[in-house]
Amino acid sequence: MKISIVIPVYNSEDLISECLDSLVNQTMPKKDYEIICVDDKSTDSSLDILNQYKEKYENIVVIERTVNSGGPGAPRNDAIKIAKGEYILFVDSDDYLGNEALLRWYNFSKENESDITLGKLKGINGRGVPKSMFKETNPDVDLVDSKIVFTLGPQKLFKASLLKENQITFPTHIKAAEDQVFTMNAYLKAKKISVSADYDYYYLVKRDGEHMSVAYVPPENFYGAMEDIISAIKASDLEEARKIKLMAVFLNRHFDFSRTKNITIKMKTDEERAEWFKYLSSFIHAVPEEADQFLLPHIKLRLLFIRNNDLQGLTQYEREEQDMKKFCTVHNGNIIARYPSLEKYSISEDLLKVNYKNKLEHYLQNIEFNDRSLSIQGTIKHKLLDDEMNKNQSLTGVFVHRDTKAEKYISPASFENSTFTFECKFDELASAAEDLGVWDFFIESSLDGYKLRARIGNKRAAYKYSTKTMYLGHNALFVYSARPYFTMNYDNLSIDIKKHAYTEAELSYETESKDLSFNFKDKQICLPNHSKIIVNTGQSEITLPVKRIDLEPNCTKLTVNVESLLDQLAHVKKERLIEFAINTSQNKISAKEDNQVIVLDTKSIERKSMLFFSKRVEVQYKLLTSKSKFYFQY
Repeated sequence: MKISIVIPVYNSEDLISECLDSLVNQTMPKKDYEIICVDDKSTDSSLDILNQYKEKYENIVVIERTVNSGGPGAPRNDAIKIAKGEYILFVDSDDYLGNEALLRWYNFSKENESDITLGKLKGINGRGVPKSMFKETNPDVDLVDSKIVFTLGPQKLFKASLLKENQITFPTHIKAAEDQVFTMNAYLKAKKISVSADYDYYYLVKRDGEHMSVAYVPPENFYGAMEDIISAIKASDLEEARKIKLMAVFLNRHFDFSRTKNITIKMKTDEERAEWFKYLSSFIHAVPEEADQFLLPHIKLRLLFIRNNDLQGLTQYEREEQDMKKFCTVHNGNIIARYPSLEKYSISEDLLKVNYKNKLEHYLQNIEFNDRSLSIQGTIKHKLLDDEMNKNQSLTGVFVHRDTKAEKYISPASFENSTFTFECKFDELASAAEDLGVWDFFIESSLDGYKLRARIGNKRAAYKYSTKTMYLGHNALFVYSARPYFTMNYDNLSIDIKKHAYTEAELSYETESKDLSFNFKDKQICLPNHSKIIVNTGQSEITLPVKRIDLEPNCTKLTVNVESLLDQLAHVKKERLIEFAINTSQNKISAKEDNQVIVLDTKSIERKSMLFFSKRVEVQYKLLTSKSKFYFQY
């Protein structure tokens, strides 16, 4: 047996079927995994549903508890005891897996000899999930120096021997955060922890109603679990310095992603605040002060109040932090938050730096092709600075080559009251062979020595062009296309520069106006103003001004008048290959259709015979296409 899936079930009649369906329809053969469902004395029809699935699928095991345990820990422990799998996976009854999750999870873990494997999580219906540790796949993750402590839920693949040999179970004496205690104990005993980030393994679903993570628990219960985690770290085999650093990593997570976040604001009465503060202080005093040096500044400040038993100061500070823009200034190249609640403490200015909490808030109002440039218009400001301070920022547009990391800078065409316009000139972006490739667009804001750079584009008005819209230009070396697009993962603006040799077109002709149109299907092509069509007859080049460019959602129609062309082609040999190009002979147009015949004109002309008699004959001037080439014939 490869995997044992453990599901604690309590009153999940509306949810459990979706979960089980995702498990029985896995790509892993059913003989290779079992599904252990532990009913915790449900009072609805959950048990009936479990038994129906059990009758249908041989790999489903149902355990019926005789007494409700009050939490998922005891049911999970029951399943661990009987699990036959080489690995154990914990799944909640309101969640589900990706179809290939088990097979991918198992193969990855076996290949890397992992004790614990974190599979990428996906939030559904607005459910927040940890993301920082899933930026890339890593077969051997360091517990202390990585971000995996930021996910302490049990939704991971654990080697069964790791749990059983080390007697790692879910604590049942606490009813909150027992999964954090369990996972941290497993982390500390694991010899190898891995992360697989190339597939959405586990879907955490936000459901209507109260979730255990927000349900009320007594503070002594919650902080008792936190003290258990600190005790486990202290008792681990880690070196002392790594223990201290791990405790700091855990505290960074704890204050930003647990019930303790803004605790004095959440508590409605002074009595509640005092009670929670008492147990929070007990927990913090269990953490050595050496850990404080590794904390984020805003958490160091919280510990300053807690270690000084200053509930009033913590309460004031957390409220000030909610409106921190009011207290922020720029000084010596840093954003400094001067909170009144800290005036009584002697602290260094370094502790007041909040650069890491600032970001550039931006919005793209319009992106538009404009002659030989791309116009980029929008707004930008610093999150932590008020409008008056934001007026003083200066901007630089920065294009960074994705491969070479070369940078090109442009100044805004206009910038006032946080509203900018950049004109990105395509010829300057594509000026040499090394410029071919993708350029990512950033805006860098400077203010009194403080600088911050941000990718731009993921917040914007609707893009008016298609994803294939491109500019066609040429420099001294080659013809190029420049295609703006928004990146797949982060939806930011980039420009892809490629060499361009030719474009296929279908032809259409209006006899009365003598307008010849080149129809570029499935393409939106933008050209410089006053573009020309170049006609190469082999004997000479003829230039025709572009009369009109029609940019449609799935087509570009480029129209020229051929009346003057016909006069000049009258001297061309009876049948000759001619070439059309846009702006430069390097940028060729080729025929999309074979054997198309367009009659450009019909004239009566006087011809002399060999006997010097002349007679008037009717001649047709034709444009023919054959194998993507153009022929002029009369």
